[in-house]
Amino acid sequence: MSAATTSTTSANGSGENFMTGILLAFLAFAGYSIMDVTVKMLVKHYSVPQVIVFNNLFAFGPILTYAIISGGLWRNLRTRRPGMHLARACCGLCSGFLGFYAYSQMPIADVYALAFTAPLFITALAVPVLKEPVGWRRWTAVGVGFLGVMVMLRPGSGLLNPAAFAALGGAFFYSIGMLITRLMRGTESSVSFAFYSSLCGLLVYGCMLPWLGQMPTLPHLGLSALGGTFCGIAFVCLLTAFRKVPAAVAAPFQYTQIIWGVLYGYIFFGDRPDGMLFVGVAIVIASGLYILYRETLLGRQVAAQPVADGA
Repeated sequence: MSAATTSTTSANGSGENFMTGILLAFLAFAGYSIMDVTVKMLVKHYSVPQVIVFNNLFAFGPILTYAIISGGLWRNLRTRRPGMHLARACCGLCSGFLGFYAYSQMPIADVYALAFTAPLFITALAVPVLKEPVGWRRWTAVGVGFLGVMVMLRPGSGLLNPAAFAALGGAFFYSIGMLITRLMRGTESSVSFAFYSSLCGLLVYGCMLPWLGQMPTLPHLGLSALGGTFCGIAFVCLLTAFRKVPAAVAAPFQYTQIIWGVLYGYIFFGDRPDGMLFVGVAIVIASGLYILYRETLLGRQVAAQPVADGA
């Protein structure tokens, strides 16, 4: 499950910046998909906590480099709300673990399809958490979106299994983390969200390695480095994209991950998704895009924006 946070900086209006922002958003989600492929390969041989630790470790390189060149470490990483960062990082821990477990049991495209429910969760949770009013149009979109989930899972078909619940649980915790991010808007730098979430994952899951870890082979270490580095680069690309174009333009590119999920799943794992998955995905994506449209129309911050969490 992809891991990035977004900036709320207004986009520059120039056409060159606009096209650059779109390209960066596209590349960011393609990069996250490469990370997910490496995760799926590695969880066959190592525990989920170990895969998360090495992924977060290698993601620090691009993230810290970006922090240094975009204003310095102190300016970007200082925080006035450490408790909120901790709460958000805990959501990232749960989301990352559940998402990585789902990758170990399900095709990548299936995990992506269920992860696309995040905007639906965010809309539903915005009422109790943010006290935001949600009109009947968006509630209808949420209901239709979860109908799409049922189309994908088809209760009684055997697809409704622990891994599917894990993917949905990952989307749920991701959504809570995004709501916390919205509560912190204006007080923290965007790069700090990725840094503290990755650091928390590194420390918490790192403590488990004496019992759950094993010495990686050189090829697997290289695979970890590849995935983690792409994760960090994808975060930087996405952050830059959201500085160049409005969120309503960049955020929907997350849905391009279903293309990468199907392609990589077929090339590397021989996965062949069935037609009903695509029907369900189309319903969920349509619901998410409508929610995004309503959020933009009403002048609210876009709810369905991806976050770097190893997750």
